[in-house]
Amino acid sequence: MKRQGIKVIFILLVVTSVTSCFVQSPKYSTLDKVMSLQLGMSKAQVEDVLGVQPYNLKAYTDTSSIYVYIYRVTDRRTIALTTGPVNGKKSIGKYVQLFIAFSKQDEVINIESCSLCPDNLVTNSKIDFSKVLVFITVTLPVVLVYFGLK
Repeated sequence: MKRQGIKVIFILLVVTSVTSCFVQSPKYSTLDKVMSLQLGMSKAQVEDVLGVQPYNLKAYTDTSSIYVYIYRVTDRRTIALTTGPVNGKKSIGKYVQLFIAFSKQDEVINIESCSLCPDNLVTNSKIDFSKVLVFITVTLPVVLVYFGLK
């Protein structure tokens, strides 16, 4: 009876700790898709090329509307001593906001990337190390007690 109770508590702790590691992040496109955009495209064509819908509406005036799309750049990771122009491992970089202005006729009239905008689209990392530390400090004694009772 005690063993079943300990197993249930252990399973609940594992399930709650794993769900706390998930974060919400916006749907994003890639730089390759952004580079294939052209002036004069319709909003439907832009969404088809990027594969995502607008993240936000920046401005809406009598003559145009500006929508915010999100894409991620590609970084590369290298060891500091071996940094060269093209070596290293590709990795996903930061989120970048893309402003696309549409005319009233639903045509792209301006495409602008905002590299100075804050990268605050995701506030949590994928693994919150403080929660992992709490998980270990809570579950380790329970596991040790469980094996001690065996």
